[in-house]
Amino acid sequence: MMPSIKPLLMITGFLGAGKTTLLRNLLVQLHQREMLADVILNDFTNADIDVATLDGATLASVAPLAAGCACCDSLEELVLLCKAAASGKGDLLLIELNGTADPLALLETFTLLEKRLPLFPRWQVCVIDARRWEEEDALTILKRRQLETSGFWYLSHGDQLQPEALERIRGSIARFSEHAVASSVDELIGLLQHEINGRQDPSWTPKPIQSTSSSKTAKSLQTHRDPVHALSHRFTGCQFALPESVGLQPMKALIKALPSWVLRAKALVRLHDKPGCRWLFEKVGKESLISPIPSQELLKTPASLMCIGAQLNPDELQQLVTSHLRG
Repeated sequence: MMPSIKPLLMITGFLGAGKTTLLRNLLVQLHQREMLADVILNDFTNADIDVATLDGATLASVAPLAAGCACCDSLEELVLLCKAAASGKGDLLLIELNGTADPLALLETFTLLEKRLPLFPRWQVCVIDARRWEEEDALTILKRRQLETSGFWYLSHGDQLQPEALERIRGSIARFSEHAVASSVDELIGLLQHEINGRQDPSWTPKPIQSTSSSKTAKSLQTHRDPVHALSHRFTGCQFALPESVGLQPMKALIKALPSWVLRAKALVRLHDKPGCRWLFEKVGKESLISPIPSQELLKTPASLMCIGAQLNPDELQQLVTSHLRG
């Protein structure tokens, strides 16, 4: 028997844009409306760190998928996870892609396997960091691909800009992506709720499953020969075990000391003088963030540091960890 068709929302966006924050907000809002989602988290090395930041009461299930490219390294695992979600108790499936993933490759996967994966409609929202949209670097083409393949875009960190700059950036994004629509958390929730509630109507009938990739990007479905897809493979991730409990200042010093070639870092640890919860330390570019995670969340997740970059030097990073936390 074919599982019932469920809607799918993929969340994409570059490293540190705010994808997990948007995911958490969506889960809370869905839960308040008595809807639950199955969640797949795709990360380079340790998706368990992001899993630990989610409130289990707000979702139906959560599965980590640790791989640099979901369509290459762990395609078979991804298909199995999607099949499980389609047959699970959740009302919909949310997939958060890692920050350097090429969404076009995943669109190709869903297109080729759509008869085996009863997930429709398939929507994609691109999370854009308002502070970094106007930056130009060697990775800009990959960041633009993430938006180009999306039907919606969500602007994060806009509260840190002046109104004039924010309007300029919104206009620039709108001009670049003719097909994507600006969206808020409320608008995305409304879209999902309308789809899910509509299926409870006895007159509702499933729509034919069809590809939702735009014509602009569908021309390039041979993704492994695509230079933009190849760019996503420049990134690697590495993980380091940390002491289960550390001092606040040594941990802050370690995050600050990470080299510039570490584009993204996450560490989940306990602090000596704050035993009531675990703490998430993050590095996004030159910015460092610290936030508490409730102690009941995934106590079995070991303390660790995860780093992502295009030219990582694991030996140098291990020396930094040792000198700051075990010296």
